[in-house]
Amino acid sequence: MTVAPYQSDLFKRCKEIYDFLSDCQHQATYDQHAKLANLTIPISSIEPWLALHALEDTYPIHFYYSTAQYTLLGLGITIAQRAAGPNRFERMQQFVDVWKRRILVSNQNGITIKPYFLCGFTFFDQAAGSFDAAQVFVPQLQILQRDGQTTVSLNYLIDDAVNITRIVDDIRQQIQALETIAQKAARHPVPSFSTTIPTPKVVRDVGNFEQMVSHVLPTLQGSDLHKVVLADALDVLSANPFNIPASLKALGTAYSDCYVFSLSNGQGPVFMGASPERLLSITASAQGIQLTTDALAGSAPRGQTVKADQLIAEQLLNNSKERYEHQVVVEFIVEQLIQLGLTPKFADSPQLLQLANIQHLHTPIQAALPHGLTPLQLVKILHPTPAVAGLPRPIASQLLKVTESFDRELYAAPIGWIDANGNSEFVVGIRSALIDGRQARLFAGAGIVAQSDPRSELAEVKLKLQALLGALV
Repeated sequence: MTVAPYQSDLFKRCKEIYDFLSDCQHQATYDQHAKLANLTIPISSIEPWLALHALEDTYPIHFYYSTAQYTLLGLGITIAQRAAGPNRFERMQQFVDVWKRRILVSNQNGITIKPYFLCGFTFFDQAAGSFDAAQVFVPQLQILQRDGQTTVSLNYLIDDAVNITRIVDDIRQQIQALETIAQKAARHPVPSFSTTIPTPKVVRDVGNFEQMVSHVLPTLQGSDLHKVVLADALDVLSANPFNIPASLKALGTAYSDCYVFSLSNGQGPVFMGASPERLLSITASAQGIQLTTDALAGSAPRGQTVKADQLIAEQLLNNSKERYEHQVVVEFIVEQLIQLGLTPKFADSPQLLQLANIQHLHTPIQAALPHGLTPLQLVKILHPTPAVAGLPRPIASQLLKVTESFDRELYAAPIGWIDANGNSEFVVGIRSALIDGRQARLFAGAGIVAQSDPRSELAEVKLKLQALLGALV
């Protein structure tokens, strides 16, 4: 096997790595608490989904997050925290804040990608299924692909008891394994599995969605409840186990404008999807800290022709019911941000977000953030938005608990990351599925207001469910 120059260089510099880790150990001993040692090393180009395909048996825990600009893959766990209850976001932010101060970075390659804190939350603050109500972890192996370049970061917990020599050996083995994967991918870009042959599936509707809509309409017409977002679920049984990496690749290809994500719990179940809805994005720079969040509500299908598509788009923009549903979300987000002392900026009228099979009313909302306002503070005040729960939130959330016949788990909940430099991004986990071997439960929802028609709302959720079903491999 031909050894890449920087891989060979890595072997030559094992003494430098040993010295760095020894220094981390000395600092951990002196401070009397463990340190998080981070090493970033360039490798040959490799698609993160291919790395997941090759390493998912080695690392049962994974986190995958992909946009048009970058793809982040985290494998294994170096440190983790879990929680439940109304203070779960505060507890997770405390965990992040503590460990951000304990990171020690090796920048001997001139490239530094500090550890990412990878986050997943359930819709409600108590867990009732496969995932904890709140979980945050730093992965053992972190792969970031951006601007055509791939970097790998390795994270190790260092205290006065660890064996540094074994860690250096592990680093060497990790890089060698990744280089082998990259070289195989260069020779055979498409693995042995196919993403084009549909897997036979048996489908069972769980939610009885049209009946649920009919059930809540009298409440909407005769109370203070303005909107409720009901979810539907579809159970699928495949002839073969679903292939998570292949499905992620298929989702990324079919829905390149969406946020493709996947989170496993290490015991089989995987939650994955392609969401069009960003909960928040925080970008820190020398000019300041910028928040962007999305109001996304009001939907219509795409047309079969350009003319039909334009007509549907115009009808969506002028539909009073859809505009009202959208405006409720905009006003909620703006009010929440104002209560934090922020000055949100947004357009007076929504624009269109047009995806492969559906289009939405979309209003981006931006605000400058002061130092000290943390990502999970913002996640807490924004989740759940009226786009996935309803308004007022307490009444809508309670109605969801007594109306829906299944637990949402991670559906419509925040999934994302926080880095050590003040940047963060969270997506709303919609257009998603909970997969366990040959079984999958698909989720989709629709906003219900007093003017809603049950049959039309059913057609909307079926459109969303079929899009995801078609991409599962």
